[in-house]
Amino acid sequence: MTRKERFIKDIMTKNVITIASTLSIREIAKIMAREDVSGVAVENPERGIVGIVAECDVLRHFGKRNWELMTAEEIMTPNVKAIMPETTLEKAADEMQKHNIHRLLVFGRDLSDPAMPVGIISASDIVKQIGRDSI
Repeated sequence: MTRKERFIKDIMTKNVITIASTLSIREIAKIMAREDVSGVAVENPERGIVGIVAECDVLRHFGKRNWELMTAEEIMTPNVKAIMPETTLEKAADEMQKHNIHRLLVFGRDLSDPAMPVGIISASDIVKQIGRDSI
C-alpha cells in the first residue's frame, strides 16, 4: 500500500505574522499571545524577512539584565531557511534536522526574492501530521 505524498502547502500555516525588527521583547510576546502563535517572522524594511523569533528566543532572554530593551533583531534566529510549498514533509523535516531549527518559512516564488512568505511550517505541524497519517 502506498501512501499519498504530503506537501508543505497541505499543512502550512498560511497567515504568517510579521513584526518589525525594532519591536521589543514585551511587544513580541503580546503579539504572540494575541495571535496564538509560537513564532513570528522578523521584517527589515530594506532587507525583507531577516529572521524568526520563536517562544524559545523570548524565554532565552526573559529576565536578563535590560531584557525589556532588547529588540527582535537582537534575539531572532537569523539566516532564515526557506522552502517552496511543493516541498515534501520528509524534505522539510530533513532541512530542520540538518540546520537544527524548528521552523521554515514558505515562499511561493524564487527563494532569493525577499518577498513576503506565503506560509510557515513548524516541527510540531509535521509531527501532528505524521500522527494523523498513522491513524
